[in-house]
Amino acid sequence: MNYSAEMDRIIAEYTAASRTVLNRFLDADERTARGGAEVFDDVRQELIRHEQQHQETPEERAADEACAERDRLLREAADRARAAADHKNSRDNYVLPTDWTDEDEEGYGPPKSWLV
Repeated sequence: MNYSAEMDRIIAEYTAASRTVLNRFLDADERTARGGAEVFDDVRQELIRHEQQHQETPEERAADEACAERDRLLREAADRARAAADHKNSRDNYVLPTDWTDEDEEGYGPPKSWLV
């Protein structure tokens, strides 16, 4: 058996099969791309029809703006509350000698909140 002739036959078979697979892939890719473009165009046309049918009325626009304003005010209030909590003086977390009560002075010991 001629080794070189056999290798040439195997390579020719492989090349033909590869070309067939590549052509099938390119055909499928083309069909998919064309189909995807058609679906995209259909969805775009549907969106345009939907937007034309549902034009926002001045009342709806005013309600949306009022809702957005309420959300903005709530966010600002939450931000202010967070800022106030962040700026709270760390002294507020401790009992100082000036905060002692008569009970503390009578020898019952420091308040439980004291850090020792």
